[in-house]
Order: sequence, then C-alpha cells, then structure tokens
Amino acid sequence: MNSKVLPVRIDLARSAGGDFEHLVLTLRAALAAIGRPLPAFDLALRRYWEHQHPGEPLEAYLQRGGLTAKFGKTMPQQMQSALSDVAQALLLPGTVGSAVGQVTDSLVRALRERRQTVRALASCFRLADLLEAEPDLDTLSFYPHLLAWELDRLPENKKVTPVILLDTFEDVGDRTHRDLERLIQRVVWLLPNAFFVITGRARLQWAEPALQGQLDYTGRTAWPGLAVSSRPGGIPHARGLLPRDIPVRGRQVLIGDFAPEDCDDYLARRLETDGTALIPEPVRNVITRRSHGLPLYLDLSVMRFLELRRTGHTPAPADFEHDFGALIARTLADLTPDERHVLRSVSLLDAFDEDLATQTAGLTHHTAARRLIERPFVHENPFGLWPHHLHGLIRSTIRSADDLTDDRWTPVV
Repeated sequence: MNSKVLPVRIDLARSAGGDFEHLVLTLRAALAAIGRPLPAFDLALRRYWEHQHPGEPLEAYLQRGGLTAKFGKTMPQQMQSALSDVAQALLLPGTVGSAVGQVTDSLVRALRERRQTVRALASCFRLADLLEAEPDLDTLSFYPHLLAWELDRLPENKKVTPVILLDTFEDVGDRTHRDLERLIQRVVWLLPNAFFVITGRARLQWAEPALQGQLDYTGRTAWPGLAVSSRPGGIPHARGLLPRDIPVRGRQVLIGDFAPEDCDDYLARRLETDGTALIPEPVRNVITRRSHGLPLYLDLSVMRFLELRRTGHTPAPADFEHDFGALIARTLADLTPDERHVLRSVSLLDAFDEDLATQTAGLTHHTAARRLIERPFVHENPFGLWPHHLHGLIRSTIRSADDLTDDRWTPVV
C-alpha cells in the first residue's frame, strides 16, 4: 500500500507559546489537507471545544494562533460537515443538528443501541466512551485514538502517513513535573499509523521502569528501541521515534558533531546567492575550526554573519575568532542548579567519572552528576581511565568565553 507523506512540525519551545490544545489542533489542521471530514475525531473535538471554550468560536482561535494562515480555512468547514452528516444520519431536525451536544448525545444512544443508521461509526469501539467522558484536557489526550481510526479507514486514494516533528522537547517540562509529557506521550502511543520524530537536548527516558506512575507507557516492553543498557563510544540519546507497530518501537539517535567537510558544506549551502556561497571560504574555515563540529555553533555563526552584513560591515575571519555565550545559555537552559554546578566543576577537568564529578562539585549525592552524564554534550570513551569528558566547545566556552555568562569561570587574578 502506498500513502503520501504529510509533514507536520510542532514547536514545543516555551517561547512559541503553544500548549497541549494547540498541539492537538495543529494535528487536525494539518490533516485538513486530506480533503474530507474525520467524523469520529471531529465530533469529539467540537464537543471538547464548546465545553472548554464557551462563546469562543474555534475559527477565531485558529485564526489567532496562526493555524488558519498555515493550513487554510478548511478544517472548521470539515468539522461542521461531519456534524451535519451525523445529524442527518440520526434524522435530527436541522436546528438540533447545529447543536453539538445534542448530536453527540443522540449518537452515543444510537451506538449503544447498535442502530444501523450509524454503522459507519460503529467499528470505532471507543467512540461512545470518549463522547460520554468529561471533556477535559485528560480526555482530549485520548482523542488521537479516534484520529488513528480515521486514518486507518481512509480510502486508498486518500491514504497519508503523518510525519510529526515534535521540536524542542526539552521545554515540555522537567524530570519532576511530567504532566504535559504524559499527555504528549499518549498522543505518540495512540497514533501508531503516524511517524514521530522527537528532538531535544536530553535523552528520552520512556523506557525506564522507574517512571511508572508518572507516565502511562514506560519500560523496555513498551519502548524496547529506547532502552539503554550501555554507552559504548557515545550513547545514541537524541530522539527519533518510529510508529508503535513497527518492531523497533522507537529509536534514539544522537545528532553528533559534524566532520569538518560537513561543517563547510552546511555553511556554504546555508546562505547562497544565485547558487554561490555567501559566506566566503576563509570565514567558513574559521567557523569550522572553532565549532568543534557543534551544529548550534554553526547556526549562531550564520546569525552573526547576517547581523554584521545588516550593519554594513563586511564579515572577515577575525570577526569569528571567539565563542558564543548564547551557546551556553541555549544548551544548558533546562539544567537544574545542581547540574549546572557540576558542569562548571567538570569543565576544569580533562575527563571524569560520576564519583569524581560529584566530589569536584562538593556535592554529597550523585544524582546531578548522573543526570549530567546523560546529556549529549558529555562524551564517553569507555576505554579511558576517566570515561567522560565535556564537548570541547562547551568546555572552552565555560572556561574562557568573552561574555560574562552565569556559568563561565572568572579569570584568575
């Protein structure tokens, strides 16, 4: 069976101002490209919206949140069409058919009584339960089950595979407060016919049994592809998830450092004018050398190049002979105070292990060091006396950045 790929990017960064409702609505708005209503999901979503946002039209929210500009105006029309079609199937009067509460109540009764008029929705076994449940945020997180059912029953010429990028996952929460993470994980679990790519600065921990009770689906049985038993040669711990029904059931992949030739190729292609690289080769060479292959450094250098040009200055190699304080701020934004303290301490060391990191930081417990070691900027040489070391650029920036960042060491006087 062939199906079209439907890419959907959702920015989870705090600065983006999104929430779980926005995530669900983004998924539905993107699927408007299919060109047909998704009645089971649409009825549940419309009921949720009218209960949680009385007097606020969904269309106004989509417009205000930028979803109309991004995906068009067809989603509300499709949802209204779904409501009208179900009302017609239930032989409801036109005035009643415009009230989602009366339509869903009648639909639930028809489903429970197994009436032939609603046989098209009868195979969605959880529809009646979800329509009867209190339409709160927790219930909303189970609606992707309805979406998966809708995707599965699409005709062959309408089949799509949503490829859903959940970006900046580190901003979802911390390791203590996982309420939003629990809701998002349900979406991933309940949409096995979508392909999820989750990106963030920290390893996804869903395969750890210790999270049982904080998340719904945890442990190696649920996520065998995310389980980590060892860290030879630098553990793959950035985030890529495959659909749940694929045998791998998730993989984690570290987006590692670029080789020098890859850095140069990226910088040359990142800014072009008529097919010619805008960043000259001497400047690219300096950026590549100082980046240590870190992709974030390359992006910050590109931003600096554009800013220099905007102010009328012709960027030269000397303009890039420094570190970026912003690199530390953006890389370490989600560390706890203890983890940041350990990071400052181990930046003085060429290499370390968990015990040495804890002792150097003067802490009495290993938790902060253990969590820090899981971060992508801590590399591992399993054959070394001290197996862990900081990424070279992170270490040098903390030790000697020109910017007076909160995490750098002050000069020795």
